[in-house]
Amino acid sequence: MYQKFETTPFSSFRQQYFNNLREQSCLLPALEELCGGWTQETLKSILQKLTKKNQAPLPLFFDSSQAMDSISNKKQALATVFQQFDSRGIGRIDATELFSVMLLLSTGEISQIFYNIAVIFGSDKTHHITSDEFFFFIDCLFRGISKVLICKGENKPSNLNKRLNDQDINKFIQQIFKGQQKVNKDELYASVKQSQQLFEFIEYISTSMQASMEYTRQQSLLMMKITMEVKKLMAQMLSQIDGTAKK
Repeated sequence: MYQKFETTPFSSFRQQYFNNLREQSCLLPALEELCGGWTQETLKSILQKLTKKNQAPLPLFFDSSQAMDSISNKKQALATVFQQFDSRGIGRIDATELFSVMLLLSTGEISQIFYNIAVIFGSDKTHHITSDEFFFFIDCLFRGISKVLICKGENKPSNLNKRLNDQDINKFIQQIFKGQQKVNKDELYASVKQSQQLFEFIEYISTSMQASMEYTRQQSLLMMKITMEVKKLMAQMLSQIDGTAKK
């Protein structure tokens, strides 16, 4: 029996996550490994590869971690991320959930992130993103973050299979689009700022994700430095022992 999504109001998401993410590292470790060092340009390059330079649509799902090889050659991290996103046990994952999370964790200014949201989730044939397309992005994002974010006092994501209810998404859509069907991709950032609660939430989640990625990167560099110093010390000790033995 497949697990179903639990539809949740925005107030519950906000209470769970806003100003409550674990300090230093708030992301699924395998996702940090998979996307280590990514910028917005890195992500766009990967998506270009997936679409064969816009000659094909982005995949809507992946049915195995092997199908995600174009994203990275880190096979173990891919396998773990696939397993985490397949939290309902259906043997495939929603690729748009993954892409929405990757958009927020890849290093970049928040204005650039919103522009890339419009580019990736908006129609390729226009310079706009429609209210329906942005509705879809918000739905994907909230489903995605429930699978990867770690809160204070926890060691792993604990709110799997939650999604934002339609009523709250529609409220945000009305605040952003103000009865219009679409906005210019260049104007999405300014438009979303008109929905203060949603903008603050997304900005906080993105900033926390990027800080988590940077912390993990710095920890990896530190471990590499320590490993090199230990190896250097061991080589010196062995050299001294060898010299003593020859005497």
